[in-house]
Amino acid sequence: MTILHKKVSRRTAQEYTVLSRKMKPIVVSLLPGDVLEFRESKGRSRWQLPVHTVFALAVRTQVEADRRARKEAKKK
Repeated sequence: MTILHKKVSRRTAQEYTVLSRKMKPIVVSLLPGDVLEFRESKGRSRWQLPVHTVFALAVRTQVEADRRARKEAKKK
Protein backbone atom coordinates (compact mmCIF):
# COMPACT_ATOMS: atom_id res chain seq x y z
CA MET A 1 0.00 0.00 0.00
CA THR A 2 1.04 3.56 -0.57
CA ILE A 3 0.31 6.68 1.46
CA LEU A 4 -2.10 9.12 -0.22
CA HIS A 5 -0.39 12.43 -0.98
CA LYS A 6 -2.78 13.93 -3.53
CA LYS A 7 -6.49 13.87 -4.28
CA VAL A 8 -7.82 10.87 -6.25
CA SER A 9 -11.31 11.16 -7.75
CA ARG A 10 -13.55 8.66 -9.53
CA ARG A 11 -17.05 8.89 -10.98
CA THR A 12 -19.55 6.13 -10.13
CA ALA A 13 -20.57 3.68 -12.85
CA GLN A 14 -24.26 4.13 -12.06
CA GLU A 15 -26.32 7.30 -11.73
CA TYR A 16 -28.31 8.18 -8.60
CA THR A 17 -31.07 10.58 -7.57
CA VAL A 18 -29.64 12.07 -4.41
CA LEU A 19 -30.25 15.81 -4.51
CA SER A 20 -32.78 16.05 -7.34
CA ARG A 21 -35.03 13.84 -9.43
CA LYS A 22 -32.51 13.91 -12.26
CA MET A 23 -30.18 10.90 -12.39
CA LYS A 24 -26.52 11.91 -12.03
CA PRO A 25 -23.29 10.07 -11.28
CA ILE A 26 -21.59 10.74 -7.96
CA VAL A 27 -17.94 11.74 -7.78
CA VAL A 28 -16.06 10.15 -4.88
CA SER A 29 -12.65 11.49 -3.91
CA LEU A 30 -10.00 10.27 -1.49
CA LEU A 31 -8.19 13.20 0.09
CA PRO A 32 -4.95 13.23 2.05
CA GLY A 33 -5.63 13.03 5.77
CA ASP A 34 -8.00 10.05 5.42
CA VAL A 35 -11.01 12.00 4.19
CA LEU A 36 -13.69 10.94 1.68
CA GLU A 37 -15.40 13.62 -0.37
CA PHE A 38 -18.68 13.20 -2.25
CA ARG A 39 -20.38 15.42 -4.81
CA GLU A 40 -22.79 15.13 -7.71
CA SER A 41 -21.12 15.11 -11.09
CA LYS A 42 -20.83 18.70 -12.35
CA GLY A 43 -22.10 19.95 -8.98
CA ARG A 44 -20.37 22.44 -6.71
CA SER A 45 -21.54 21.30 -3.27
CA ARG A 46 -19.15 18.89 -1.59
CA TRP A 47 -19.56 16.73 1.50
CA GLN A 48 -16.58 15.36 3.41
CA LEU A 49 -16.38 12.59 5.98
CA PRO A 50 -13.43 11.03 7.78
CA VAL A 51 -12.68 7.51 6.53
CA HIS A 52 -13.16 6.08 10.04
CA THR A 53 -16.75 7.41 10.12
CA VAL A 54 -17.63 5.74 6.82
CA PHE A 55 -15.91 2.52 7.88
CA ALA A 56 -17.79 2.46 11.20
CA LEU A 57 -21.10 3.01 9.35
CA ALA A 58 -20.31 0.14 6.95
CA VAL A 59 -19.50 -2.21 9.84
CA ARG A 60 -22.66 -1.22 11.79
CA THR A 61 -24.82 -1.67 8.70
CA GLN A 62 -23.44 -5.17 8.08
CA VAL A 63 -23.79 -6.18 11.75
CA GLU A 64 -27.44 -5.06 11.77
CA ALA A 65 -28.14 -6.96 8.53
CA ASP A 66 -26.56 -10.10 10.02
CA ARG A 67 -28.67 -9.75 13.18
CA ARG A 68 -31.86 -9.39 11.16
CA ALA A 69 -30.97 -12.42 9.04
CA ARG A 70 -30.32 -14.57 12.13
CA LYS A 71 -33.56 -13.36 13.72
CA GLU A 72 -35.50 -14.28 10.56
CA ALA A 73 -33.79 -17.68 10.42
CA LYS A 74 -34.84 -18.42 14.02
CA LYS A 75 -38.48 -17.61 13.20
CA LYS A 76 -38.58 -20.33 10.53
